[in-house]
Amino acid sequence: MMQNGLLEEVRNLREMGYHRQMVSMQGLGYKEILEYLDGEISLEEAIYKIKRDTRHFAKRQLTWFHREKDVTWLNWEDYPTMDEMLNYIEKLCREKGLTAGPADLS
Repeated sequence: MMQNGLLEEVRNLREMGYHRQMVSMQGLGYKEILEYLDGEISLEEAIYKIKRDTRHFAKRQLTWFHREKDVTWLNWEDYPTMDEMLNYIEKLCREKGLTAGPADLS
C-alpha cells in the first residue's frame, strides 16, 4: 500500500477536504495515515497498524469463506493465462446455472 502511494493519496484527499469522520476515510490504511498526518502517531506506527489490521481483516475473511459450503477456491498458479481461468469460472457458473453461456443467448 505504501509503495503504491497511499501516503500521497491520503495527503491529497485531506487537502481536498476529506476527513476522518467520512466513511470513505475509515478504510484500512486511510485512518492510520490520517493519524500520522495529524501528528498522533509516527509513520512507523501507522505502517505497523496497517499491517496488523490487514492481517486481522484477511483472517476474518478466510474464516467467513471457510464457513461457506459453495465456495470454489482457485489458485492463479493453476492457470497459465487469465483467459483460461476466466473460461473455467464461466464453465463453473454455467454448470451451477448461475449464468447463460453463448449458446443460451441465441
